[in-house]
Amino acid sequence: MADFEDENMAALAFSISRIYSLLVEVCGLLPIPIAMPIEREIPTSTVIPAVQRAAELAKDQPMGETQEAQLFTGCIHFLAAIDLYALCATRYIETRAEGCGANLIYAEEALKDLARWLVINAAD
Repeated sequence: MADFEDENMAALAFSISRIYSLLVEVCGLLPIPIAMPIEREIPTSTVIPAVQRAAELAKDQPMGETQEAQLFTGCIHFLAAIDLYALCATRYIETRAEGCGANLIYAEEALKDLARWLVINAAD
């Protein structure tokens, strides 16, 4: 069973990294870009405040309410996934791991939709 848990945690860690990369890309495409930490290995003590700041700045972006909500949604689901991942690292519980994965899916969906909108509207 420990192998399954280790594999699941590794997959979640990879997904967290991938979604963070998407968030960094989206924040760079915003009408008022938000700089995010992009070092090779970034501790969560650096990532969490940066993502919280991006969520707070969503309302200040000159874009529609839907797009503001997509940025905010992507950020808060990403933060929730990190919290659940940390809990799983302390004591693995299947539903926590599933919750982490679900939050990552919601974050990715919101951020991809926003990225698509930003790219389409960059030409305007």
